[in-house]
Amino acid sequence: MIGKIKVLIVDDSALMRKALKEIIMTDPGLDVVGTARDGSDAIQKVHELKPDVITMDINMPVMDGLTAMQYILDAYPKIAVLMVSSLTEEGALTTFEALELGAFDYVAKPSGTVSTDIYRVGREIIQKVKLAYKNVNGQSIRARAERRSTTPPPPKAERRKQSEVMPTKKVTKVVVIGISTGGPGTLMEVLPMLPEDLGAAVVIIQHMPPAFTASFAKRLDACQSDSGQGG
Repeated sequence: MIGKIKVLIVDDSALMRKALKEIIMTDPGLDVVGTARDGSDAIQKVHELKPDVITMDINMPVMDGLTAMQYILDAYPKIAVLMVSSLTEEGALTTFEALELGAFDYVAKPSGTVSTDIYRVGREIIQKVKLAYKNVNGQSIRARAERRSTTPPPPKAERRKQSEVMPTKKVTKVVVIGISTGGPGTLMEVLPMLPEDLGAAVVIIQHMPPAFTASFAKRLDACQSDSGQGG
């Protein structure tokens, strides 16, 4: 299978593992090298199979996907992880936490933890697996996440002082950010870097399931507040 992207599927549902494998194997450039039934099993399979990309479920027995992902990325920072999450508020919050910790992107299961209609998002899964591999081979996603977490924001007192003396400006410009695959994680990195005196309104266009938007907005707001750019 020289030249193919090696994929490991992690999901506690045998039905989901089978469906995801069928979807991924329809693309001649992808090869499913194995499956795992929980996070602990995934860690073992990673050591044995050395995949390029992992599709990772979140809620699993023994060890959840978020915990497993952190162990895996600590040992293999060049492996790309694509979260496969249910369309729930809890699932969304955990998914965005995974993005902050180094996951490349996510795919939302259409109808819950066990989605018999997962084939509806088959094209999205294949596209994101390929882009995850391409992205992580250019630069370690984990390294980006670590740089972001180790760059301390200025002291709160200093930020307050800066904002108090900053004159109010009339907004005459608009910055438009259009993103797709890999966008949520990138936004969490880019938005806190925008200066307070940007003098422009920022419009973000991101394709996302409606059930995820409120949770994503909260995570972005938290990122902004942590960096002193609240608003």
